[in-house]
Amino acid sequence: MSGAELELWSLDELCDHAFAIFEELAEENLSVEDYALYQQHASASAYVDLVPAIDDWVDMIAMDIDPELHVEAHIGLADVNGAAEMVLARILLSKEKYETLCHARWRGQE
Repeated sequence: MSGAELELWSLDELCDHAFAIFEELAEENLSVEDYALYQQHASASAYVDLVPAIDDWVDMIAMDIDPELHVEAHIGLADVNGAAEMVLARILLSKEKYETLCHARWRGQE
């Protein structure tokens, strides 16, 4: 399938997708303290930032990262000014809607 035929997530959809994955997996992958902190502050200060995927994923997933098709979502808690204060998870996602690629690196497990 050529790149023109791929159905890609919008940026908002990617953010929603990343949060859904995070919410599903956070309790079993974060420390009890980090998960409790997230639960306590999520409504006021949870954030997701989409950034270009970096090459440190290559060792973990044993495949090349295509910047046109992959994105990294940083999910965490922001400070009172809205700046990222604590990254709780880095999630590698495919921008393609029907690609199931998803890998996560959790705070305290890297």
